[in-house]
Amino acid sequence: MDLIAACRVLVEIGDRGSVTRAAAALEVAQSVASRRILALESHLGGALLERTARSAALTPFARDLLPSARRLVRLADELELDADRARLRPVTVAVPVGCAIRELAVAEAAGRAAGLRLEFRAETPARRTELAATRGVRLAIASVAADTASWVAELGVAGRRSSGTRLRLDELRPGRTGRRRDDDAGARLRFGPEDDVPHIRDALLRAAFAVGVLPAQLPVDASTTSSLASVLADGDLLLCTEAEARELDLHWRSFSGLRVARGYTLVGDSENDVATVLHAVADELVSALGARARADREPAAETLAARALSPGEARGA
Repeated sequence: MDLIAACRVLVEIGDRGSVTRAAAALEVAQSVASRRILALESHLGGALLERTARSAALTPFARDLLPSARRLVRLADELELDADRARLRPVTVAVPVGCAIRELAVAEAAGRAAGLRLEFRAETPARRTELAATRGVRLAIASVAADTASWVAELGVAGRRSSGTRLRLDELRPGRTGRRRDDDAGARLRFGPEDDVPHIRDALLRAAFAVGVLPAQLPVDASTTSSLASVLADGDLLLCTEAEARELDLHWRSFSGLRVARGYTLVGDSENDVATVLHAVADELVSALGARARADREPAAETLAARALSPGEARGA
């Protein structure tokens, strides 16, 4: 028996005075309304209507139950309204600050076509991790080591001048031909917030120090805007993806003898949310990240509980 549907009939009879008018208000056949009342009588163990040849009125038993029936119907209506609101609430996704705006718009449009309302929030790696852990967003694109990631984006360097060769880190070493030892302008490799994470920063620092590059030549900027200003003003280089270089109208080249890549994985508290978004817009998200899916790994639904970030990742991610 549908208890709520039956209580609706009981409430309408109490308000309108007859089964016929109650059925009309609920837009059901009178026979259906009558069957629901009979089922409710059987369920509650007492007569609800005093039936005569011409009318049916509520029994004292029914009148005693009417306030509770009204509350049940009201709560059911509130539950349906809350469900409608929840379906309309967007799925918030924390994404890297450098994601291409047009590609994120394409992802949002693809989500709408799949019945999803996506809302993207551009955040730093540490903030994305925090928001996902505290449920400040429903999903986040976490920054992880490339060998554990679902998606990877190769990093290289971008500058204001074109070069047909890959960059060897030792080219930045002070004292090389054509550069005064007291002048390192143009010999800095700048990090933006997205790459200020241990699995990228530490790997590059070790490789750079091994060939004599000074710590001051690997500065970390607070924003991409600051990094770009130094590239344009001083001829510095910016660590970034090829897609970001195009977006910033810079010339990009890869590293020589060194592979550095961002790793990304979509995480959230709900496996269903992750799987749903991946199914609908995985390709569009990959494009917005300037990344590619790892050939040896399909994007998988991951929860923060299943994939606990290490303390180092949580601090630097």
